[in-house]
Amino acid sequence: MAKGSFLVSRAAAKVLIDQQLGGDIIYISSKNSVFAGPNNIAYSATKADQAHQVRLLAAELGEYGVKVNGINPDGVVRGSGIFAGGWGAKRAAVYGVPEEELGAYYAQRTLLKREVLPENVANAVFVLTAGDLSHTTGLHIPVDAGVAAAFLR
Repeated sequence: MAKGSFLVSRAAAKVLIDQQLGGDIIYISSKNSVFAGPNNIAYSATKADQAHQVRLLAAELGEYGVKVNGINPDGVVRGSGIFAGGWGAKRAAVYGVPEEELGAYYAQRTLLKREVLPENVANAVFVLTAGDLSHTTGLHIPVDAGVAAAFLR
């Protein structure tokens, strides 16, 4: 994930710089980029790498008018390829819940008691790219229904 994000961002940055129109690069990181959860070191370390890429690229690309921001969602179970590909069963086993209840389990550990859905992540991307945050770069927006352990400090 970290290498792929780096390669795609490098290619996108080249195009955006050449076009001289500015633009946006958005990373979908994870609340795990700042949260240390059980049995998840490879995934969380990769997400932390992606989160730092956001900061580094924001610093490098600002002079070209390119904004680089990140979204830190909690587990998006419904509609997710990663959870459908066996990841969901593994995470459910870690937490001792049936796989079909994983989204509800994640929701109950949040402050708002809400499951994070793909459209919640898409809404955050829209806010970052629609123009109202035209002066924002290097930001990570949590879309996690309030995971206190993942609050940025």
